[in-house]
Amino acid sequence: MTRYQSLFFRFLLFIAGAGVILLAFFLLRGGRELTRVSAFVWVSIGLMYLVIALPFFFSTVRASGFSGRLPSRLLVWSSIPLYIMASVMIIRLLLLTIFSLYMAIVAQAALLFLFFVVIYFAYFASSHVRNVAAKEAGKLHYIRQIKLKAQSLLLSVNRLPSDYESAQNTLRRTLEDIKYIYPVNNDAGSDFERKILRSLDQLTELAAAIHSGAHAALESEAANLQILVNERKLLRN
Repeated sequence: MTRYQSLFFRFLLFIAGAGVILLAFFLLRGGRELTRVSAFVWVSIGLMYLVIALPFFFSTVRASGFSGRLPSRLLVWSSIPLYIMASVMIIRLLLLTIFSLYMAIVAQAALLFLFFVVIYFAYFASSHVRNVAAKEAGKLHYIRQIKLKAQSLLLSVNRLPSDYESAQNTLRRTLEDIKYIYPVNNDAGSDFERKILRSLDQLTELAAAIHSGAHAALESEAANLQILVNERKLLRN
């Protein structure tokens, strides 16, 4: 079922449920005049139906959302029966004349307000948490690439001929330092990380050329990488 088909089907269910409530209203009312208490009861029933129907339009749960979306949806779904029970209790207190009509209206309004506070925290506050998590994952993107390429380059560096011992030592120290690079909250960190990635790519190509018998100026690029890594390590949040 496509997204639009699912939305259309849910809309039909919503209309059908509303139709059942309207049918019950006209059948149970008969020809009697609608009193203020009866009007409050039926409006409360309508609000309860809207609360029940709300998650059908905003609570699509996918398998990939178990770590982020599901807790917020569970918060909404668990608050619905609490709202229904409290709303029914208000109606019951009104019919038993323990509550006046005005008290019942205020209590129902306060209950609805609390429910929408829950909705706010479930849908909007949780979306902020997901945005923060996405931003943190973005900051780690270059770091992960750097560390993977550094591990791969280290294997090539260890197989270099003895003629490149100086470059080997420089690269081994630098690649070890890369293990201790952590994300920072500024654009300068990303700029350095991109430069480090380019340097690692170039060093990988140079090492591959040496392994195939060619001569390459590895030391200058090894020194360049060392400078970049040292400058990146100086950045702090």
